[in-house]
Amino acid sequence: MKKKVLFVATEFASGMIPYASTIINALADDSRFEVSCLCVNSGNKSYKRHISSNVNATFVEYPTFKTLKLLYKFYPVRVFRKMMDLIETESPDVIHFLTGDFSLALSLMISVKNKSKMFYTVHDLTPHETVKQSFVKSCFRNYYLWGNKQMRVMINNITTSSKRQVDMLKEMYPQKSIYFAPFPTLITKDIENGQQQVPELKGHAPYLLYFGNINKYKGVDLLVKAYEESKLSDKVKLVIAGKGGMYDHIMGPNIIRLNRFIDDEEVGCLFKNARFVIYPYRSATMSGVLSLAFYFKKKVLLSDIPFFKQYNNTLCTYFKAKDVNDLAEKMLDVYDKTQNIDNSGNNSYYSFYSLDSLRNSYYNIYNGKEL
Repeated sequence: MKKKVLFVATEFASGMIPYASTIINALADDSRFEVSCLCVNSGNKSYKRHISSNVNATFVEYPTFKTLKLLYKFYPVRVFRKMMDLIETESPDVIHFLTGDFSLALSLMISVKNKSKMFYTVHDLTPHETVKQSFVKSCFRNYYLWGNKQMRVMINNITTSSKRQVDMLKEMYPQKSIYFAPFPTLITKDIENGQQQVPELKGHAPYLLYFGNINKYKGVDLLVKAYEESKLSDKVKLVIAGKGGMYDHIMGPNIIRLNRFIDDEEVGCLFKNARFVIYPYRSATMSGVLSLAFYFKKKVLLSDIPFFKQYNNTLCTYFKAKDVNDLAEKMLDVYDKTQNIDNSGNNSYYSFYSLDSLRNSYYNIYNGKEL
């Protein structure tokens, strides 16, 4: 008998759209599921172009006016009403909140008594490191953290793609059902087929690559220091690609800074022309960045944090997290070892990001079976 699943994805932050849409589409292509979704779009940050036609999709547009945006974060009445209408008309077996969905916490607390069909995905059980924020931003962050906590407190079926978080959640909530689910790939059709060159990188390949938004917890400042310390700046360019100007002021002349959104069509050329990829994170709870490096069969230098360690394979080299000296030494080592290296036979991507494994995992989860 088919499982009728209603997915809810109200957040459209970087990474959330490919995360949620990959899961939604994968299950929609499996005859064991009947899938519908409720997704919130904001301008060009839209689920519409990513959700398969096999999915019965409902979209709500995020407000454009500041006052309405603020109201939405505390009480997204249009989203909540749409969700309740879909629950009533479709009678799903499962309602799964995929993207944190903290803004729905207050509505669920007040208006919904029976939450037995609900599942909730925990992304960041431990908050990431941040820089000092303004009073207003600090207040909003506290509300965001409160909303995420309330969602996992209210809902008894919890999934996460971090094995460490599974253990932590089981200790925190022994009465709840906690499930591990594979992290979905961030590879889209546009990335698979994209041939668009990155204009800023013409004539600079091969280079070292960091790809992703710039946040304190991602350790870009550590990477810049290690790059200069290793003297690799005399041999090869470092490309730091992703939005955020936090550390731009410390970047030397041999660092190529792409402080913009990288189109999916550009991602293939960006990775193919890299000597190797570096992820110097101070911490990570869940992330799909390794799916990109593995798909393009690139060596990866990454910190030895627990989340990254669960993806250990022959493409990975680890350095001690937050240790600039170790990072510098490992950068030199990997640089030397990637001279004329051929990774074409490596199948790590399919080992960790198989869609069949993803589908089977969710089928078992929705039937109450732990892996």
